[in-house]
Amino acid sequence: MDFQTPPEICDYMATLIPSNAGKILEPTMGSGNLVRACREKGEIITPGDFFKMKQQRFDWIVMNPPFTPMALGYKILYECMKMSNNIIALMPWLVIINGEKRTGDILNFGLVSITHLPRKIFGGSRVQTCILEMRKGYFGKTEFKSYTKVQQNDNGN
Repeated sequence: MDFQTPPEICDYMATLIPSNAGKILEPTMGSGNLVRACREKGEIITPGDFFKMKQQRFDWIVMNPPFTPMALGYKILYECMKMSNNIIALMPWLVIINGEKRTGDILNFGLVSITHLPRKIFGGSRVQTCILEMRKGYFGKTEFKSYTKVQQNDNGN
């Protein structure tokens, strides 16, 4: 199955990026929903082959890497941590809870917030997901957000 990031999730991810963000990399473009959501934030770069870009730097990275195989998604996250100080990544919860080293690496990079996404966001998928807001050098408290609550607050509920 093909699990593209829904437009409303892309719009939410884009709110985590400031205006005039500079060069924004979307390393794993699918149908282009993230690119469309972020196009007013800065210059969007979408590589043909992400792994040939290793020496480049970007002001921001926004992504939903593949979850199958998950090792590829983790590899992309680690490469992105070398390419930018600011990352917004839609990832499976396992990235945080299934590996002490990986959790430590993410926390040591700087984890500003985790937004829990309801399972129904990706209908037909059994993978529980979240959005990581990462800033290199951030060592404050990590904020835990519920996407459902964020949406209720945005709608005035």
